[in-house]
Amino acid sequence: MARVALLLFLVFAALLALRVLRVLAESFLRGRRSPGPAPGALDGEMVRDPVCGTWIDRRLALAARGTEGWIPVCSEKCRTRLEKA
Repeated sequence: MARVALLLFLVFAALLALRVLRVLAESFLRGRRSPGPAPGALDGEMVRDPVCGTWIDRRLALAARGTEGWIPVCSEKCRTRLEKA
């Protein structure tokens, strides 16, 4: 019985460690993909992506360089399409 309890504890600890590593990796990758909130972002302001038309919170948007300066976009794919145009 003690072996089963120990095994369950070790499995739980391993799963918890994997979850922590996943969260850390996601936050690290998210920080590298995005330069942060777009300049002039207001709290809860919704903006429309000019490429695909998706409505997004300006604080969560990626910033893309456009002909008129920084433009908020919803994804890396839309950022690439806008910067190529």
